[in-house]
Amino acid sequence: MAVHTVREFGIPGVFAWETGLAPVIFVQVAIFVLWWHARSARPTLGLVLAATGLFLLVGGAILSILPLPFLPFAPAQTVNHYLSHVILGITQIPIVVIPLKLRRLEGPVDRSKGREPTQG
Repeated sequence: MAVHTVREFGIPGVFAWETGLAPVIFVQVAIFVLWWHARSARPTLGLVLAATGLFLLVGGAILSILPLPFLPFAPAQTVNHYLSHVILGITQIPIVVIPLKLRRLEGPVDRSKGREPTQG
């Protein structure tokens, strides 16, 4: 998202709340830090992190480039602007995929005791 914001609004856009960069990055970094340190909450936080990435992929990279009547702005229909949104979309894919893959790799956990289930 930072690449898109700088390409479209310049360096001052990084710090402008109107661009949405600061609050979105703050939320994603906070969720990631919690996910990294709170091992017991990783499955839930992984889903939340993936959801923020999916929200930015669909809403930020795809829908916000289209001249839709409900948007409060008219997005530029230029190749340069499309390229910014392609970059934004590509950068969200790991934020969606990695937490979901790690969630699957960690395997099932017996939530009642906080341990892995035993065979038997």
